[in-house]
Amino acid sequence: MLTDKVWNWCRTQQLLSPGDTVTVALSGGADSVALLHVLLHLPLSLTVSAAHFNHHLRGAESDRDEAFCRDLCAAWNVPLRCGGADVSALAQLWGTGVETAARNARYDFFGSSETIATAHHGDDNLETLLLHLTRGSALRGLGGIPPRRDNIIRPLLCVNRQEILDYLTSHHLPHVEDGTNAAPLCGRNRLRLDVIPALYRENPAVSRAALSTSLLLREDEALLEDLAHRLLKTAAAAGGWQVAPLVEAPRPLRLRALRQVLEESGAKDLSLRHLEAAEALLTAGPSSSLDLPGVTLRRQYGLLCTAVPVSVPLEPAPLPLGGALLLPDGRTLRCDGPHPYVPGPGLHLVLNTPPLVRSRRSGDRLHRSGGTKSVKALLIDKKIPAPLRDGVPVLEVNGRIAAVWGVGADPAFLPRLGQRCYTINLYTKEGEVQIL
Repeated sequence: MLTDKVWNWCRTQQLLSPGDTVTVALSGGADSVALLHVLLHLPLSLTVSAAHFNHHLRGAESDRDEAFCRDLCAAWNVPLRCGGADVSALAQLWGTGVETAARNARYDFFGSSETIATAHHGDDNLETLLLHLTRGSALRGLGGIPPRRDNIIRPLLCVNRQEILDYLTSHHLPHVEDGTNAAPLCGRNRLRLDVIPALYRENPAVSRAALSTSLLLREDEALLEDLAHRLLKTAAAAGGWQVAPLVEAPRPLRLRALRQVLEESGAKDLSLRHLEAAEALLTAGPSSSLDLPGVTLRRQYGLLCTAVPVSVPLEPAPLPLGGALLLPDGRTLRCDGPHPYVPGPGLHLVLNTPPLVRSRRSGDRLHRSGGTKSVKALLIDKKIPAPLRDGVPVLEVNGRIAAVWGVGADPAFLPRLGQRCYTINLYTKEGEVQIL
């Protein structure tokens, strides 16, 4: 039975213990409805609640999903909290794809202070593994979806989609369908619709085989990461790391050690190309440097060290509506409009007065879906190095933070489609648009 599989999986992966409190990420779809029902019936005396996030991406269908979740939880006597955001607007603000913005906004709403159960299942893990494989991936990517990441757990990874549908049928459970899941609009959907059915014809247990493989690869990756960490401890020296132990180490450990150095120093969006450039620096001239996203890597004779540029604090100044503001470090904030809102580049805000642009302050909080969060925590979540945080523009309106550039916006200031708003963009000294 599916419930027995989930119970055994949660026990072997140490996901849940008797008496735990857990919140189900409830979309209203088949997977999350099954997850909620299973957790309510596990013999663990769990305290179960649900949380629904409305992405406002599918118009009336998104509102239908929220209404369904409210009705379902009321019928099952499950506490439910709901939130939402204009994810299209957030994607523009954050400079990401819609799918990434949706995931980030959703997990921001869920929070980090409680255990969140998501409904990822074995076929989702297979899709992830295949997607990474087709695009090219290191061992980390081939590890698939982790059973646990911080406060997020995946109790359904041990079962596949068909088992979930059979469970819904046998228990006469209702659910809603997301129409976009059946459209071959993205690589993941094409894998789901075309490739995975062919794999099931080759091996009816393919998702279970993929899960076993990804778990083994995650163990291998964890071991290599630990060995790389030990390598860095061996190479550690005052002001940086000795080059010689890094050069002498096996390449898999060397690349992982360099990635750890760079990520801990605040580097973002590292690719293999960046790591190979860092590796080349180890054997370059005795005084060489390399600029990477968010950090500069330097070789000073036999020592490797990192340097993060320090930002210039922003003294409070108004951003003229329909005008521009020159920042102390040479960047420029430009505010265009007003005009009817349509999704597009830049930060779109409904404003009736010029916002005050300044650096963060102690105690600053930004209103988010479902509550507020400190600006400090948001900057940490975005992995912005401490020396750069004073250079992140905070936009304040009548004492309330409307947005933190590249981090998030108060939903109260986000426009609806067609509503008149202003579009704000940040430009570097060279005149290029800056996401963050």
